Amino acid sequence: MSMPTTQKVQDVVKQYRPAKHFPSSRDDTHVTSLDFDDQGEFLVAASDDDTMQIFDVREGKKTKTIPSKKYGIHLARFTHHSRQVLFASTKQDDSLRLLELHNESFVRYFTAHTSQVTSVALSPANDTFLSCGNDDLVCLWDLRSRSPQGKFKLVTPYLAAWDPSASVIAIASQSTQSILLYDVNNFDKAPFATFDLQEAERKYAPSTQGRAWTKLEFSNDGKYILLGTDFHGHFLLDSFEGDVKAFLVGKTDGTGRAAPVSNSGKPLGQGDVCFSQDGRFVFGGTGGQSDLLVWDTNSASNGHLDPLVKLQSRGIKTPIVQANPRFNMLATADTKVAMWLPSDQTKSSDT
Repeated sequence: MSMPTTQKVQDVVKQYRPAKHFPSSRDDTHVTSLDFDDQGEFLVAASDDDTMQIFDVREGKKTKTIPSKKYGIHLARFTHHSRQVLFASTKQDDSLRLLELHNESFVRYFTAHTSQVTSVALSPANDTFLSCGNDDLVCLWDLRSRSPQGKFKLVTPYLAAWDPSASVIAIASQSTQSILLYDVNNFDKAPFATFDLQEAERKYAPSTQGRAWTKLEFSNDGKYILLGTDFHGHFLLDSFEGDVKAFLVGKTDGTGRAAPVSNSGKPLGQGDVCFSQDGRFVFGGTGGQSDLLVWDTNSASNGHLDPLVKLQSRGIKTPIVQANPRFNMLATADTKVAMWLPSDQTKSSDT
């Protein structure tokens, strides 16, 4: 696998293909989350066999497997220090843990949640991060302190995201069908804006209102908010007014993942949709099929938006999707992790 490039995304977006994939140690092991470090050089994958895998993107190889058998692991996220990973426990308690990769030791525990953590979001500017939980709790943390800097209760606040300026926090509450925006400097005050999606869900997804919201993300120019769902499609919202700019269609069915809240018998997930590196495009899975869809936000027209292209995945399922922040590269995962590159760079192989 050759090194990913930094060409304009629009020049290569139709050319992505799986370049290399890494099977799990067992066929019944599922990857539950993916994340790249800030420089796009490392990838971390959390799995439901209570391990995390670290990949070197430049080399196209797995470099380390770290067990967390006692606590479990989900929502593994690089901090701004590429040798540290923050993750949510799935066993024993509901703490978050900061791990030093070099010596595989814990730096700090973060304890406040009393039920499963459903979202972990790092500030783009500093060592502050957000967590949401199935206990209806939202917490604002600093990586240097084990106690939250602030917290409040909200009905089903399952997803959180930061805007690119790190001054605005978005919280998605699926059962109330709303996204709430907070000023990070007034975290303990009421939201300064509330985007009510009840009418939009009634229009675009009437049979699944208030259910299975899986992903919340700002585009890197701050113009859009992406709200992923596990049913008929995804919502592209104006981040200032909350208007639905497009409903992204093309997905055939659900992923079979319990994102963000665990259901008996379903592996966890983090959603199967994300913005491209430049914020113009959206990548997403097809559901039960194995391919990857791409939507062009420049074509949004306040209605249904069909995919620009369907990328062939060569039979690799895509219930977890993450774009590299620096290079023309994607990662998807199910029982195996796949690295995607533009086709002129690919030479598909198993590792």
